[in-house]
Amino acid sequence: MKLQSPISLLCLFLLLHLVSFAQEIKLTGVYQGKNIYVQNPLKTDQSGYCTQAVFVNGTKVLDNPRASSYEINLSKYPINTPVEIRIVHSNGCKPKVINKYVIDVRTNFKFISVNVDDKNINWTVEGETNNSVYYVEQLVNNNWTNLKVLTVQTQQKTNSYSVPVSHSVGQNTYRIKHQEKSGQIIYSQTISYSSVQGMVKFYPRNVSNKIYFTANVDYEILSNQKKLIKKGKGKEVDVSTLQRGVYYVSFDNRTEQFLKK
Repeated sequence: MKLQSPISLLCLFLLLHLVSFAQEIKLTGVYQGKNIYVQNPLKTDQSGYCTQAVFVNGTKVLDNPRASSYEINLSKYPINTPVEIRIVHSNGCKPKVINKYVIDVRTNFKFISVNVDDKNINWTVEGETNNSVYYVEQLVNNNWTNLKVLTVQTQQKTNSYSVPVSHSVGQNTYRIKHQEKSGQIIYSQTISYSSVQGMVKFYPRNVSNKIYFTANVDYEILSNQKKLIKKGKGKEVDVSTLQRGVYYVSFDNRTEQFLKK
């Protein structure tokens, strides 16, 4: 019989040692637009933090996070995607999941269909309960903005809704958020509509005091490093206090550059 070398035996011993001193937390649920947050205590010997690795749907997403808390980012998954999260940690300590409820689904509610046309957002659902609430949301300058709130007054097996919307020029992205009386939140899939109505423009591109828009818009003024300086809604923006340099203005679901003289 062939004897193993001392180095091979040492590696095997270390591997068995590590396996025996690793434990696991397993979470399963459905992605509903929220990330998971975890408190990460020190190991019992104070030599490092408790979590060794984090896996989402079999893929490692975090390796030995060196922080007392961390976020498990699920945003790459479409809404309503089933997720399995495994948190591998050292023996003698245990990470604490702060908001496991954001992937829990304890309801019979579901969206049957969601669509948008040139005038309305339409959706059909089943399993809703009295006093639950719908929020119609639009993605504006990379932030979800609430457009309309509807409260369920009558409970039926299925219900259909239609809400008028005013599209911006170009690509418009929407979703429906449903919140039950218990606090449970479920999002619809995102839906898009491309509008070809007259495009909002801004001027001048070499600015001394004010930027002007050809229509009322939600806008953001950003620095050359894309940091937010100011935001608002209207047909003009006072930029007289800005220092000379290159800036960006986000409006109507697009971002353009201007020069402050």
